[in-house]
Amino acid sequence: MENKTLKHKTGIVIIITVITMAAEIIFGFVTKSMALTADGFHMGTHAAALSITYAVCVIIAKNKYSESRLNNLGGFTSALLLGLTGGGIVYESCERLIHPKTIIFNEAIVITIVGLAINLLCIAIMGQEHNHKHHSSHHYDHKHEQAHGNEKIKNDNINYRAAYVHIATDAFTSVLAIIALLTGKYLNMPLFDSLIGILGGIIILKWAISLIKDSFTILVTD
Repeated sequence: MENKTLKHKTGIVIIITVITMAAEIIFGFVTKSMALTADGFHMGTHAAALSITYAVCVIIAKNKYSESRLNNLGGFTSALLLGLTGGGIVYESCERLIHPKTIIFNEAIVITIVGLAINLLCIAIMGQEHNHKHHSSHHYDHKHEQAHGNEKIKNDNINYRAAYVHIATDAFTSVLAIIALLTGKYLNMPLFDSLIGILGGIIILKWAISLIKDSFTILVTD
């Protein structure tokens, strides 16, 4: 994606994310939902990661010669933040599992659905170029997998990819939160909220490790 376009899209998504983050954290504490609170805090680190992406775009605009390395460094930093987020969600969910609290389900479900809608909007803003690149890279891998095993990674914009993954994980945790809240409300399984939080955190950690490996590989071989 062109640096100017990435900067513009990222700026819009940051504004949307910060507003949603504040709403989810406030309502998460009020409703005592771990899944909703975790989603809100994850959006906070997501906003920080997107800010890194935005900052890299600004620096690249002034130092075009360092574009590749800056993109990789920005992606690596964002991936580390994603890993910390996943670990934090697992920790907080385990804590809530040990010390459960009463959840106000109706309010939590409504705000989580709103959060998911906003996440999908952010994906729509950022995602078109990513999907096209993924399709092209997938086709490329089938044709050249043996001869060029790391070529896809090297040609990828890790800074953009990390930003996109942060957005995708927001949508993912929102879906998990909705499932947890509905299960807790209608099946009388409030602990499922914490269990879903643990599962979501583990999956986010897995995605983060993949990003860290890819970006680190480029940084040490560039």
